[in-house]
Amino acid sequence: MKKLFTFVLTFFFTVAVFATEYSVTYQINVTNPCTGNIYTIQSESGSFMTGSSFTVGAATLPTDLANWQSLYDALVGSEFGIDAGALNENITIGINLMDFNCAVNGQYNNPDLFMFLGITVITESGVITPINEFFHFNPGKYAYIKMPRSSALDVLFATLNLSYTNIAFGYYVAGLYTSAGLHFEVTPTHVNLYLSHFSKFGGGRGSIVNVEEETIAGIPQGFDLSQNYPNPFNPTTKIRYTITQSGIVSLRVYNINGEEITNLVDTYKTPGIYEVTFNAENLPSGVYLYKLTQNNQTLTKKMSLIK
Repeated sequence: MKKLFTFVLTFFFTVAVFATEYSVTYQINVTNPCTGNIYTIQSESGSFMTGSSFTVGAATLPTDLANWQSLYDALVGSEFGIDAGALNENITIGINLMDFNCAVNGQYNNPDLFMFLGITVITESGVITPINEFFHFNPGKYAYIKMPRSSALDVLFATLNLSYTNIAFGYYVAGLYTSAGLHFEVTPTHVNLYLSHFSKFGGGRGSIVNVEEETIAGIPQGFDLSQNYPNPFNPTTKIRYTITQSGIVSLRVYNINGEEITNLVDTYKTPGIYEVTFNAENLPSGVYLYKLTQNNQTLTKKMSLIK
């Protein structure tokens, strides 16, 4: 009887575990900025379950997108997946190759980039997350893109004068790239990218990243936002913050009129002490506000950019 009970319990536990996985329906799109036409690569549409992945296949782009063929080819063979347990319902995603510049023969608007993607999400319950907003996964779960170091990617790197030893990835928020919420690794065979949420993100020369984040050793003593240092600064400064609860954390920068400039951090964090390096190279001199928010807690401070 005990063995039967154990078997039944194990069976139902196993069913419950598998029942938590959800379907991801996807399609890959390429947009021609010269015409505004959006081309859906029909052969690159399908679905997979969380805990698994799909592989980007070869495709021939139409004539008006021929200049972008080499950029697409560099992604061929990439494994795109989402961790088991990352979702709470089925979703549909659009993987959009974007930000091309028709004036420079199919390169990206930023010549230091070798990839730029924006992912839209529609949940089964009807919630739409456009590419300029964040769709978060469950805590500690990631989507991933594992790009093989193929001859096509090698050629693209050579064309853009990039090196595997000096690349970076970042979410694109209000004109800045932030590495908060993603990490990557370069192996002898692949470039692997791990995303804590879907939004717009790019990869390219290491200098593209305006915001970098690291974890500081120590025991968090309370919810705290430190004064940036140096202050005044030009063009980089460090912002340290402390949280004592797990949850979604946002660290946003505003101008003196209260208009949001960028979102430095918007991801799930565990208790700890964190430090963000903010590069304001593309911003004018002035006084800026930076605001830390988690749950119902908010702290705001001022910083001065002097050029």
